[in-house]
Amino acid sequence: MTRKLITAAALLLTVHTAMAQELTPGQNYMNKFATAPAFAGFNGNDEGFLGYRASMTGIEGAPTMLRANVNGNIKGNMGYGVDIINEKSGNFSNTIAALTYAYHVRLNSDANLSFALSPTIVRSAFDLSNAKTYSAAVDPVFQNEAGLAGTGFDAGFSIMFNIKGLYFSVNAPRLICQDLKFQNGIVNTDREINTNISYAIEADKWEIEPGAMVSYGLKNGLDWQASLVAKYDRRAWLQASYSSQQWVGVGVGFAATNRIVMCYQYEIGMSDIAKTCNGNHEVTVGFLIGKAKKYQKPTIFIDDKTDARGNGKGDGDLAKKLQEEIKTRDEEIKRLEGLIDDCCTNNNPTSDVNTPKPSEDPEQITDPSEPNQQVADNNQPVEENEIAQPRDPHSVEWLTPSELINVRFATGTATLLQSSKSDLDALALKVRHDKNKDRDILIIAYTNDPTAYGKQMSENRAMTIKKYLISKGVPAQRLIATGARLRTVSDDPDGRYEDNRVMIGLEAKPRDK
Repeated sequence: MTRKLITAAALLLTVHTAMAQELTPGQNYMNKFATAPAFAGFNGNDEGFLGYRASMTGIEGAPTMLRANVNGNIKGNMGYGVDIINEKSGNFSNTIAALTYAYHVRLNSDANLSFALSPTIVRSAFDLSNAKTYSAAVDPVFQNEAGLAGTGFDAGFSIMFNIKGLYFSVNAPRLICQDLKFQNGIVNTDREINTNISYAIEADKWEIEPGAMVSYGLKNGLDWQASLVAKYDRRAWLQASYSSQQWVGVGVGFAATNRIVMCYQYEIGMSDIAKTCNGNHEVTVGFLIGKAKKYQKPTIFIDDKTDARGNGKGDGDLAKKLQEEIKTRDEEIKRLEGLIDDCCTNNNPTSDVNTPKPSEDPEQITDPSEPNQQVADNNQPVEENEIAQPRDPHSVEWLTPSELINVRFATGTATLLQSSKSDLDALALKVRHDKNKDRDILIIAYTNDPTAYGKQMSENRAMTIKKYLISKGVPAQRLIATGARLRTVSDDPDGRYEDNRVMIGLEAKPRDK
């Protein structure tokens, strides 16, 4: 009788030991350390998790699992972990305790590689105190209410590769696979390997993470599980899963605080046998340990100093705007640098300041994007003696002028529009730091009004730009401003707008000292 019991125990313990490393849907998403010990300390936080799972509820003696683990970071590139699992199924139980050491290698700014070793103690037992048998009166084992138990040592190895939102891990939890010796028999455990892959896709406040796990045991064969998580603002999520054992799961999770998260998972069986039970239930609670550290994926937690996207509270929108402004300004500076460099490398010097294309009638000038924004009121004629003209522009040999595309004036005036400032600011910055300090710069403002008023308007506009550049630190003696009139008028409104331009040119040769 005793030997028969041991044989039955061996079969059930073999299956149950194989289940000890089962990755459940809730833990699989919330706790990457449970997926593979190589994640220990990867996100920089010290984190703990408690999980309880009741499988095939409604059936007497159905399996249950209680799991507790902690993992954290050591000196930036190392991690530690402690994982304890207790499983019960009827009179059978497994207890597994593992320590983990992980090492993280930063391959580049986006990619990482991690390794982990996990020495493990495994204890399996069969409790005879509740066993029922008609021959108990003659069986000494049952008469003494003895139990059967075996303890062994094992070790696991895992590896994890990460690049941006992609995480791929391989975990071999039982490398040694030592046999467990009982009082009258031996229980053989099963070697297995688990692979897991997931990819987090961010879209504004949403994060979508599809994932898949494949597990292969030498005795139990191939199993797999697929999941999909949709998370909002990193504080609440819905989860769906399906396994090769025909279990369909749905779950919900939320962050109670920045330091505590909770998840509930329910699975219903689709096979004929599974339909006889009330399904599987799983509850997981995670908590942040110690001082909150800077948010770093793939943690499920958000520290007190960051918002749901990992930005500083209240600073996210401002930082985004500043980055956009810096990017726009850098692009403008690069464009103007190229414009001036083109002047410097142009091999076609000219002394004709009227080279540019015809401009429009100043009465027709409009700026559809910023019609009412102006820098200064310069409607009145600007006297030449306000800013002394260093040289006659016709006495200087100039490289072919180039257009300042975004520099525009209010209709019928010499008043700069607000949209002109970025180009002129960038131009002033470039001029102050360029290497051609011994060459003068020509400013030409055009109008197609052939009257004296048109001539004065073009002069005023050129002098307005000169004054603005001087106010930004450009030496006055390097700037020569002039106006020009054209004898043709475009009938196309868009053409008139485009032809109303301001040109700049660089002196072809260094001026005499």
